[in-house]
Amino acid sequence: MRRAWTIDRIMRNLIVVLGIGAMLWVLNYLSGVLFPFFAAFLLAYILDPVVCKLQDKLKHRIIAVILVIVALALIVAGAGYVFVPMVVNEVRHLGELIPKMFSDSTWVSRISVFVPEDLWQSVKGMISWDQVAKSMRSLDFWQSVQSVADRVLPGAWGLLSKTSHLIAWLSGAALIFMYLVFIMLDMPKLRRGAKSLVPRKFRIDAASFGKEVDRFMGSYFRAQSLVALTVGVLYAIGFGIIGLPMGVAFGLFSGALNMIPYLQLTTIPLALLLAVVYALDTAMPFWEVAVIVLAIYGLVQVIQDFFLVPKIVGSSMDLPPVGILLSLSIWGKLLGFLGLIVAIPFTCICLVYLEKIQKKADAIAEEEGEPSPEA
Repeated sequence: MRRAWTIDRIMRNLIVVLGIGAMLWVLNYLSGVLFPFFAAFLLAYILDPVVCKLQDKLKHRIIAVILVIVALALIVAGAGYVFVPMVVNEVRHLGELIPKMFSDSTWVSRISVFVPEDLWQSVKGMISWDQVAKSMRSLDFWQSVQSVADRVLPGAWGLLSKTSHLIAWLSGAALIFMYLVFIMLDMPKLRRGAKSLVPRKFRIDAASFGKEVDRFMGSYFRAQSLVALTVGVLYAIGFGIIGLPMGVAFGLFSGALNMIPYLQLTTIPLALLLAVVYALDTAMPFWEVAVIVLAIYGLVQVIQDFFLVPKIVGSSMDLPPVGILLSLSIWGKLLGFLGLIVAIPFTCICLVYLEKIQKKADAIAEEEGEPSPEA
């Protein structure tokens, strides 16, 4: 029998909606402080299936977590050993080329052919290019890492920076590492704890919904991480082959942005700017370099959309492009950068939940003898 919409029921639903809105506001307000926790949680969530498989074989979760963390550290260290020197050399080389764009008469004359004078003057006045080039030529990798870490780590640890940046960096890094270890160790307890918070009469529905959330979130983040890594490698290979300045670093960076669908396409203007530098350095026509760069973007996008996403992500996240962009806009507005990361799985979860509500409503309508909407 259909439940009547009483004042009591309306007030309960209103309280639930207001509670969800308040929770989203709090998450958005604390997003800066919570970012290290969410970063560690996301990494632990992606690695959890590996930990569980090792736990089944070794019968000890602690040992499984230690093995996974050691393996992860070795992979990161190996990648850093291979790519960091390459990236630093590319940055320094670009730092040597930038001043020639404004001082070399041959380069200036070639730029004036395909870049309007007003636009070029605006570009010159944007920032101090000489200072940028000087910083790139004298790049200190570890100093740059410390500067980035100071921005990412929680504000509470930033208080230590007044006395020692090194202590602040080490303390913040240790905090994130502890987050990661404890979340990996306590993942089963966290799942049980979340279930225990739900009132008993809602636990069956909540358990079903929780499994759906777990399935979507887990499969999406693990699959999207693999897609982003593959796309980054493809970009790095393509840009590296043609010799684009900072090609490898720029390719890997573009691939990392692919954790948020289509965000890598926002790097096209920067790629075209690098194409200008490359065209000037090699005396190639700019339009040829631009066509090659855009062809790399197009080829990688085709590989991603028609091969990687169907094979790795599958059809469970099969949203049309307009749906992806709309979900990114909505969740990004609600939760900031965190919302961009979780936009696709959250949207799919909402659609599945709405589909279940519709099926339940149709079943009730059939029981009461009402014609279905499709009739």
